[in-house]
Amino acid sequence: MNIEIIRLNHTGEGIGKIENKIVFIPKTIPQDKVRIKNLQNKKNYYTALPDVYLERGTLYKEAICPYYSVCGGCQIMELSYQEQLKYKKSKVIDIFKKYANLEINPDIVASSHELNYRNKITLQVEQGKIGLYQIQTKKLVPIQKCYLVKEKINQVIPILNTIDLKEVTQIIIKEFQEKIMIQIKGKINVKDVISILKNYASSIYLNNTLIYGEEKLKEVLEDKEYYISPNSFFQVNKEQTINLYNQVKKYLGKGNENILDLYCGMASIGIFVNKTSKQITGIELNPSSVKDARENIKKNHLDNIKVSEGDVGSLLEVENTYDAIIVDPPRSGLDKKTKSGLLKIKSKKIIYVSCNPITLARDIHDLKEFYRLEEIKLFDLFPSTYHIETICVMKRK
Repeated sequence: MNIEIIRLNHTGEGIGKIENKIVFIPKTIPQDKVRIKNLQNKKNYYTALPDVYLERGTLYKEAICPYYSVCGGCQIMELSYQEQLKYKKSKVIDIFKKYANLEINPDIVASSHELNYRNKITLQVEQGKIGLYQIQTKKLVPIQKCYLVKEKINQVIPILNTIDLKEVTQIIIKEFQEKIMIQIKGKINVKDVISILKNYASSIYLNNTLIYGEEKLKEVLEDKEYYISPNSFFQVNKEQTINLYNQVKKYLGKGNENILDLYCGMASIGIFVNKTSKQITGIELNPSSVKDARENIKKNHLDNIKVSEGDVGSLLEVENTYDAIIVDPPRSGLDKKTKSGLLKIKSKKIIYVSCNPITLARDIHDLKEFYRLEEIKLFDLFPSTYHIETICVMKRK
């Protein structure tokens, strides 16, 4: 069966039609004409995979990655970078209209690097082979490199392929300041691993236990230092993270008395924007991130930030007044308890950093009784993928 691709959906899959029913086909772009396979009939739509590309349109650009056609790591590498940005902006506009009933026209900040921008890769391991998962399956695609990650990380992958990994299930590689951290899950000969990897890695963990080198690695954002442990979250695109955090700083302005920083992680935003307020109070659930936050606050010689450990919704003190609230929740967005608390707290503005525009739009809609959307801006931290980072400022009515 032959299908013409009309547009992309919100996860970067091509959309075609079979009679009057939509079919989602990954690894296709608008103007493609493809013969499909693996057609699956769902309740309201079909899914399929491309079998043969009959015609590629004017938007098509050959992907540099030899694994692109099967690997699930990227979705839109066959679009030029300018077309990727157009797609992401259009996607967010559509989402806000659908989920928040808002008309927006946000600026989008492009990444300075289209390739080799990621400081982290999570590799799956099966029967001793390293790779990433295939599209729509858990089948492994063995790889020798990934074009999205830093070259220092790519230098390690072939070395890992020389090690006996038969009892290993996952390997995470991170790079900060030219230093490599490797996290291995499973069983392995520790002595052999250290002897092979010590010339490439500054830190090696096996099942969350340090077996070689430094406990944490340092990253620097402008004048701030961050010491990062293996289980703490840090954004994958350093240059764009600096741009994003500077936008937070701009939205906050100067002269604040008290700022609340929710889902603060290792206080990366709070530390970066510390000069905007006399006091910043962070709340974070992950104990590892809280420990890193407190250490990094001391390392940066800051005395105006404190971080509490616990569930955000449970620790909100609704009787307090804040000049501004920063929220940077997981992809699931704000839970009902947190949103209820935010409506009770009398804050002048909320700055919302989001990796999921759908939950962001939903949450803005749910907060509209007391807060109106003032401005929204997009930051592309993830070229060649459908993901987009969004930041907005909402002001109290």
